[in-house]
Amino acid sequence: MKLTSKGTLSNDVKSKFIRACERLDASIFEPYIDEDQYFQDLDKYRFLQSLKDEFDRVKGMGIESTVLIKGICEGCYSGQDSYQFYGKNVIPEFSYVIHKKDGDVSDILMCNSSSGALVVKAEIIANYDFWK
Repeated sequence: MKLTSKGTLSNDVKSKFIRACERLDASIFEPYIDEDQYFQDLDKYRFLQSLKDEFDRVKGMGIESTVLIKGICEGCYSGQDSYQFYGKNVIPEFSYVIHKKDGDVSDILMCNSSSGALVVKAEIIANYDFWK
């Protein structure tokens, strides 16, 4: 598994992934993945297809964009930051954990046990407009 470049490129990978999730558009993230990059044990194109499938599922519910609220993985990667993406519900539509190794993005994995999926605290989401 090849790691992305350090520093700016690694930060771009993370920020573009987050933007793609917020806008439900996998094409935003595609240019930032190397041809031989693997995320979630999937090659570039299978990973992008898995994103597109997830985004299409959410769009099928009438959701056009999501809002990021950070959470904590309470499952496989217990205690690590998770990136939870909310649509029109009080639980996340989907969540991911972004692994870094020596400053590089080394993996991006779907998180099915993110803290928001279990309990949502009203004070965390009070200022978000889920129906925009």
